[in-house]
Amino acid sequence: MDPLHVALLFAASLAAGIVNSLAGGGSLVTLPVLLGLGLSPLSANATNAVAAWSGLVGGALRSRETLAPHLRSVAVMAVLSILGGALGGALMLATPRPLLEAAMPWMILVATLAFLFAPYIRELAAAGAEWNLDRTADLAGWRGGIHVLVSMLTGYFNPAGGVAMVAAFQGFGVSDLRLANALKIVLGMAMTGASVVVFVAADAVVWIHAPIMIAGTVLGGWLGAALALRLDRRWLRGAVLAWGGVVSAAFLMPA
Repeated sequence: MDPLHVALLFAASLAAGIVNSLAGGGSLVTLPVLLGLGLSPLSANATNAVAAWSGLVGGALRSRETLAPHLRSVAVMAVLSILGGALGGALMLATPRPLLEAAMPWMILVATLAFLFAPYIRELAAAGAEWNLDRTADLAGWRGGIHVLVSMLTGYFNPAGGVAMVAAFQGFGVSDLRLANALKIVLGMAMTGASVVVFVAADAVVWIHAPIMIAGTVLGGWLGAALALRLDRRWLRGAVLAWGGVVSAAFLMPA
């Protein structure tokens, strides 16, 4: 691979790791770069999912104490996450390439808009009554069904998963944002990991790019944690939104 492309991919992954640790939405940084480097939408999405999964490992380890009191429910949700994530990955593989190529720029645009309106989406989704996460039986009803659908969306198109997960948890009645964020990280890791297994089995991952992205994403996550008190998250969100809007317009413009 060209050294310039290596530098570009590493820089994008580094930025994505920082963004993910502070505001979320890092996949919106790396996915367009992979597409710009000439990867097919399927390969770009699969390779991006590998990097996104690696970036969640550190956050998952930090979330253990928050989720420890709700271990049984988290385990059930993790099983549903794996099921939905695998189904989402399989659906991505089954999507005809021409349809995926036409839809990918719109998917990036929709994910960018979802990121923009995430605070309002969370407010609209907020349930009236708080849900006791220890009531595992509740996951046999509508909550479990919605969680599987969100898992499928995350497995299919990772950039949309974070907003969808937090909105779903708010709708379930999880009012503690720290708990909702911990659930997003750990269950997102399960969803994305399941889709990655599907993508790897189908040989959809471009492995020459993946190690570069993993290194950049992990380093970016570490830097983001160190810069948490110094960077204004509003400016960071604005930069991600601007980037998403520009690349969506670039891909949607007729050649």
